[in-house]
Amino acid sequence: MENLIKNPIFTGVSIDEIEKMVVCFEAEKKFFREKETVSVYDVGCQKVGLLYHGCVSINRINADGSLDMLEYIENSGIFGAAFSFYQHEDEFIVICEKNCTILFVDKTHITKRCSNACAHHSIVIENLLSFMSEKISSLTEKVDILSHRTIREKLLCYFRVQLAKKSTNYFHLPFSYLALANYLCIDRSAMMRELKKMKEDDVVQVSGKRIFLNYTPKS
Repeated sequence: MENLIKNPIFTGVSIDEIEKMVVCFEAEKKFFREKETVSVYDVGCQKVGLLYHGCVSINRINADGSLDMLEYIENSGIFGAAFSFYQHEDEFIVICEKNCTILFVDKTHITKRCSNACAHHSIVIENLLSFMSEKISSLTEKVDILSHRTIREKLLCYFRVQLAKKSTNYFHLPFSYLALANYLCIDRSAMMRELKKMKEDDVVQVSGKRIFLNYTPKS
């Protein structure tokens, strides 16, 4: 419960209330190992996932079977809410990136009013709406990154966004370089060549997953 209470959907809800809601929601708890498929969202899938711990990636499945990573979610995150609340023809797959434990809840248990009309249930619904608004902002952020034409411009825009969240001139890449290439919709080899050029041009310094910018890039 200590991790679950950190989940944004339960902001303003006590541990005792969460314990009652987990029962009321008929939630199902599952454990996944790295690289296992957590869930596939296609037409009719209405499960919302709440992370206890670990990391997952959200990926769109292309017609040729390749994946475009949309998002990387860490401890106490939420996934599946947006897919569950609108009709879509695309398929999305959630992959475990680090061993994780997830609580699955059917969306109808969240949106319907329970027989007790609990005040904390209304709070959860309001939190979910706020969370989905933030997701829209996050997707807009990615559109901005992908709107840049060159690999360097995409990398610098992504770096700038990450630094703005940290208020520093360095950050740690939250996932692998392959995942970064998938997120930016570019070829990994081409991206690594460009990153090498950026190091040679003294634009960035890279040590493992630690990335340091030598200047603040413009958008």
